Amino acid sequence: MFNVDEILGMKYPYELFTGDKDIAKKEHINLLKMFHPDLHKDSEKYKEAASKINELYTEAIKLLENGNWIGDGLIKITSSDGEKYSMKYNVQYSFELGKYYIGNRSILYLIDKVHLNFIDNALDRIKNLKYENNNMKFEFEKYFPKVSRKFETIDGKIGILIEKSEDAFSLKDILSYYSNKVPPRHVTWILSSLYNIACFLYYNNLSHNGLTIDNYFISPSYHNGFLLGGWWYTVPIDGKMLGVSNEIYNIMSPDMKSTKKGTFLLDLESIRLIGRTLLGDKNGIDIIEDPDIPKPLIDWVRVVSVNNPIEEYKLWDKVIKESYGEKKFIEMNIDIDKLYTNKI
Repeated sequence: MFNVDEILGMKYPYELFTGDKDIAKKEHINLLKMFHPDLHKDSEKYKEAASKINELYTEAIKLLENGNWIGDGLIKITSSDGEKYSMKYNVQYSFELGKYYIGNRSILYLIDKVHLNFIDNALDRIKNLKYENNNMKFEFEKYFPKVSRKFETIDGKIGILIEKSEDAFSLKDILSYYSNKVPPRHVTWILSSLYNIACFLYYNNLSHNGLTIDNYFISPSYHNGFLLGGWWYTVPIDGKMLGVSNEIYNIMSPDMKSTKKGTFLLDLESIRLIGRTLLGDKNGIDIIEDPDIPKPLIDWVRVVSVNNPIEEYKLWDKVIKESYGEKKFIEMNIDIDKLYTNKI
């Protein structure tokens, strides 16, 4: 049974209540009997606990009446046309447009309907990606989102369900797994995969504007990368920007902020930011004297991009050779059970 401090630390209805309306009602009554301030000398702490219990109960009932429930690793949703969806997930995150849930073979985005224009933009950009030939399509198509469902929930959110391979994990979770510092040898192949994606976007004349550790996924087994999120902000190069996350905005140059035009340079700067973040310091200060990181790699992630993605990729290839010599496949062993420990 919970104590008063545990109650006060709770944020979500599923931490306190069962995903059944009748059972939740009984749980609510029993909890108030235990934590009512009248039974604890009118303690202020118990007043707060009773208020928290009522708050979470109200939210739980609202969710259940709408046919929705977000529980411990399980989300159930009813669409506005009555269709029911359920998905097991390993981790959930909030982002500027809503929330997303990462499962073994899918990602569910739940986005506030007010952001419908961003959703439509993302779906349109993904749908209209161009490939020079079938070989190019075969190589690149798997790195981008495959939308399996779009639906509206009863409470006015838009659900976007995206397929992903089972061995694809977000850089956000990979970074956490390595205690916020990924081994430099792995950082090099991750950045290589990102530059490969950047070249493809450049071929499509697109400024993605959402290259972050939240939106990029990698396969440790095959050293592939998948750009599955962030497409809400993608625009043609030199087209008017729709917006960016705070993280991306902070690395924009004064000129970018002034013109508000899409540019491949922002994507390239985002890749360097990812590099610094994976190496342990997004500001690039603490890594300067890090003996574990080769100097050419340190210098690369700390300076600004000035070339187009194709030229940057060529220069990046030289950085790898100067840092480690000829390219060599270094196995990245990830314990999946530990990757998601205490994430939900």
